Amino acid sequence: MPPGAKQISKSGSSNSLLPQNKNENRAFKGTLELMSELFFASVEPGDNYTTEPIILSTALYYALGYAKGNYINFPAKRGRSSVKQNPTYLEDTESLFETIYVTPAKVINKPEFTTELNNSRSDEYVQSNNLSKADSDANTPTGRYGARKQIQPGARFLFYVLTFDGTRPDMPSYVRLGKKRCKALIEWEEIVTSISEGEYITTHPVLIDDLKSVPLGDISFKRMQPFDVLQKGRFSGSYIKLGSKDVLPIDVRFLRRMRS
Repeated sequence: MPPGAKQISKSGSSNSLLPQNKNENRAFKGTLELMSELFFASVEPGDNYTTEPIILSTALYYALGYAKGNYINFPAKRGRSSVKQNPTYLEDTESLFETIYVTPAKVINKPEFTTELNNSRSDEYVQSNNLSKADSDANTPTGRYGARKQIQPGARFLFYVLTFDGTRPDMPSYVRLGKKRCKALIEWEEIVTSISEGEYITTHPVLIDDLKSVPLGDISFKRMQPFDVLQKGRFSGSYIKLGSKDVLPIDVRFLRRMRS
């Protein structure tokens, strides 16, 4: 516990998944292992797509079955009118915003990567093989090629699911993730939690938009798509300790800044 911090309460058990009393905080640690290649367009420099070794909670909410989205694909452009595929994160998680929180998953071993060339054409059903003016000098049949960097099977990630009403969340053993629907195995464990107050430094990544207040200092963050990630930051106030290691703000909620 940081110097000067005051412990307020404890809950949970390292070995038990029995329901607790209402209005208690519970934390469940998920250790996720990839069983096939994982590809996200985390960073898009030109026609190259890089999968960063972190799985955002925007993906985990859907993979775990806590949120269900609209899987109808609309073209990004149709003639002169633009029809965008706008994600509905806020609407899909509105009913559980105050009761459940899923952190991003950070890599806990050394992942292996491969790079694969791909034809970076659009998803339009009918496409012309004629080169655009911008690609008139390109020596390719469709004008543009790109590369994607993806994570190989065997990479392991750690994330947490927090509940704030004493309930036990669904904990699936297998999920699918990413553009290629990578299969992943999850091992679960409920861990002890304690709430304290004082100055502290977070030790597990969260989305910057999940925070109620900005860090005081010691900031480390990563640019990501669609949301940036705070990897570490110093705060003051109430915080929750997860087991014997990780620390998060007690008021962290999924995309809370976008809801105000």
